[in-house]
Amino acid sequence: MPKLVCNKCVLNSDIPGIEINEESGLCHFCETYVPMSSQEKEQYLKKIEELFKEYSGKGNYDVIFALSGGKDSSYTLYKLKKDYPFLKVLAVQFDNGFTSDYAVVNAKKMCEITGCDYFKLTMETEVLYELFRKAAESYDTFPKFAKYRASDICNICISVIKQKLLEQAIIQNAPFVIFAFTAGQSPKPIINLSANFIQWSRNLFEKQLQKIGIDDKDEQFLIKNEVIKNIGEIAPSMLHPLCLWEYSEDKVIETIIGLGWKAPDLSDSNSTNCTLNSFACYNHLEKYGIHPYAFDIAGLVRSGEMPREEGLEKLNQELSQPLIKEVAEKLEIKIKYSQKIR
Repeated sequence: MPKLVCNKCVLNSDIPGIEINEESGLCHFCETYVPMSSQEKEQYLKKIEELFKEYSGKGNYDVIFALSGGKDSSYTLYKLKKDYPFLKVLAVQFDNGFTSDYAVVNAKKMCEITGCDYFKLTMETEVLYELFRKAAESYDTFPKFAKYRASDICNICISVIKQKLLEQAIIQNAPFVIFAFTAGQSPKPIINLSANFIQWSRNLFEKQLQKIGIDDKDEQFLIKNEVIKNIGEIAPSMLHPLCLWEYSEDKVIETIIGLGWKAPDLSDSNSTNCTLNSFACYNHLEKYGIHPYAFDIAGLVRSGEMPREEGLEKLNQELSQPLIKEVAEKLEIKIKYSQKIR
């Protein structure tokens, strides 16, 4: 049967689990999609502002911010401080061993511009290489839907970031943790957490680490159990304001370049900060036949935040052979080159 591509987004029938209705020409997600209204977005933004006013000023920081140095996180930090200048922010950049030099320079630049404190979270390179090697060699570690949202390598990496940012939030008595997730990456702008949920998520990630062969007895990747015990009456909340703001990739890049952000030459259409990304995509395609950015891009196209043609171009762009080879050598993994790479 010939490949069918959804008439509205970028998902196609070659992706495992995706079916296209031949009559409507739409995938299931587009057939059932109900966009968040402007009124709903305004209500969420009003709620976030109320939360900021109610809980800010009570801890060492108001916000622990996940700053990769890439375009979205750099823009989100800038707009966050522009809209809410009273917030005291600690921007945390996780150096996963593959963070580009540009990303570090850009992250520090954005902190300087916005008046935020900068903290670089580092770990031993060989420890990180083992983590990502194990993730690359793993299969079905994460729930079924997770493999549609990100590669196994990225799922591991973002899980570490979430654990350690929550840890910082509790230590610093900061009421909010903020990520630069787009509408395609996060359906919920406000996620209220509890001590029980944080403990549950920590235990779940510990099992996932064990499944790939990592025993994190020193709690390098996991939020420390001792820290969870020190959660006060109210646990930190996770906020995703970028999914509520008007989003255009071109506008985002134009804005931050105007501030001094420099676009890196990574030859990667989906990352402006991580040299591991091309290999992660290659590895995921090899294992599951799923492009890990398919649902993210489809969500942006579906919501009108990215032109369909641009989304299809990103999804079909050949992966970078130099970046894949560089990472494979560092992780000591043999590559097959069955995917389209250049």
